[in-house]
Amino acid sequence: MKPNNLIDYRKISNITSNDKNIVAQSTKMDFDENTYKNELWRYSKNKWKKFKGSKASNFSMPQYSNNKKMISYIKSTKKSKKITMSSLCIQSGNSITTVFETEDTIQNYYWASKDNFIYIVTKEWDKSFKSIDDKEMEPLYLENIPYRFDTRGIIFNKRNHIYKVNVSNQKSSKIIDGDKEGFISIGSIVEKGSSLYFTASSYNESGSMLDEKIIKKTGNKLETIHTEGMWGKLFIFNNELHGIGLNKRFEWPTNISIHQIKDTGKTSVVYKDLDRPITNVKCRDSFMYILYEDSGKQLLGKGDGKNIEILINDQLTISDFEISSDRVAVIANTFSKQDEIYELKDGKIEDWENTPSKANSSFHRKTKSYECVYKRIDTGKSKIDAWGIFVGKNNPTLLSIHGGPAAQYGFNYFDEFQTYAEAGFNVIACNPRGSSGRGHKFLRDVCGNKWGVNDTHDVVTTFKEMVKELKISNKNYGIMGGSYGGFMTAWVISHYPKMFKSSVVERALLNWETMVGTSDIGITFPEMYLLEEFDKNINLYRKKSPITYANNIIAPTLIIHSENDYRCPIEQGEQLFSNLKRRGVESAMMRFPAESHELSRSGQPVHRKQRFEAIINWHKKHLT
Repeated sequence: MKPNNLIDYRKISNITSNDKNIVAQSTKMDFDENTYKNELWRYSKNKWKKFKGSKASNFSMPQYSNNKKMISYIKSTKKSKKITMSSLCIQSGNSITTVFETEDTIQNYYWASKDNFIYIVTKEWDKSFKSIDDKEMEPLYLENIPYRFDTRGIIFNKRNHIYKVNVSNQKSSKIIDGDKEGFISIGSIVEKGSSLYFTASSYNESGSMLDEKIIKKTGNKLETIHTEGMWGKLFIFNNELHGIGLNKRFEWPTNISIHQIKDTGKTSVVYKDLDRPITNVKCRDSFMYILYEDSGKQLLGKGDGKNIEILINDQLTISDFEISSDRVAVIANTFSKQDEIYELKDGKIEDWENTPSKANSSFHRKTKSYECVYKRIDTGKSKIDAWGIFVGKNNPTLLSIHGGPAAQYGFNYFDEFQTYAEAGFNVIACNPRGSSGRGHKFLRDVCGNKWGVNDTHDVVTTFKEMVKELKISNKNYGIMGGSYGGFMTAWVISHYPKMFKSSVVERALLNWETMVGTSDIGITFPEMYLLEEFDKNINLYRKKSPITYANNIIAPTLIIHSENDYRCPIEQGEQLFSNLKRRGVESAMMRFPAESHELSRSGQPVHRKQRFEAIINWHKKHLT
């Protein structure tokens, strides 16, 4: 895959269905407008057709109503350079009705249990505080931290709200005023009887941290039933409230689990023996359908609240799924095959070529895809899942390290690997200790003094073994990674200075000490992983920072960072860049304006293409 081919790739998401139709969202880059185009597609009667609508509009987040007779979606229409209208539309038969419209962002929405109402969450940040670099901006008087979040920018004054919209007459009322209640964000919403439950975050009493809450609304009464944890989706199973998340925030890193949640605040883990992180749950006919990570795969299971039957366990990644009366439909991809929608038959996706969607068939025909070699490597201290793309024994090789560290590489189509392979590089990747998909102990085996020790052993040893496995004779090696992967890249080239001849350090965590005061997660994240409060053990924070060992680095290094990265602020990259330049190490820094920590995944299309080209050119310069 070449960087220019990015324009042809469609990302499929947000699948929904009734007994006749499958509907999903397709997202594609537009280099001319330097933006993303969202479309909705419907599969019916063995045909795949695009929803009709205005060319100036984007359509996203389709949902069938509970009775499956209506379908809703969000329409975003650009009215001017500064104003984009967000509308919630409902289609019933051939009739389309706009039930809600705002100049602010519709963050999410939820059908009421009887389909007569829809709950809408709006994100209404004060528009005058979008950028801290705005020359016309008034000074910020701050009394709380954190005051900004990656991808959200400054959080000041305006908050999230919930509107209740009557589907029949389109009348709406604000039932939760985020300004009044102090809700920084509102997440999942679910009805149970006459009560509404939702997740929200707000500042604690000192204003130094955000409290995650589960709130119950009955009539006009708001009751906080849980004040700890990290919560994603809420749902009802067997008439009881459940949620995906952690019941204690500071237990991280650990598995994201399914919990039954009582009004008293008491929670209990469902499927206690499932030592894997849950990514999604949907319920139908007294069963939970559960998507969870496992050793580089995404498994789909069916549970009754006690036991789980695995429906799909194959070398693939399922990003979303939908359950109807007679089918299980999934969005899936493999290492060499892009997003498509498939139907499950007898527990298997039997024919990868016969899919209803054909969303990426044109891209697949025009773009060469490379297969992977998978091995579980015994490093002597652990067994590590590893993947490699073999281009040629005389070609240079890149080691790619994922972020997180609580994340995983796996059997999924990844544009990064395909692009580097097409450019002539062998590619090796692995999931060292600290990665997800291998259980609680594996996740936590990099905490405290193990940080930079166990994971480094796994990364370096696995790389060497995979080079042998692929029978690569060219010893020109490059290394790269972003976020935690950027940390590990800098750590490895400072501790193994002669091993790699080229490196790319991207959006990296490089100095724990300065991250504490500048990152949007700098208050909690360091303590969760280093297991020590900063003020009580500054030496540990310095000992575990790559910048401490930067004087050892001799590998030519490209540093890539975004100006508006609040997760790993750009000062992290600047510290390394200044060190390398001061010592005469060949180095460069590429700064991306108006981008966040998510540049490589959701940044402006032109910037994503430029990033790819810069990485390829840097490695080619020093490895070929």
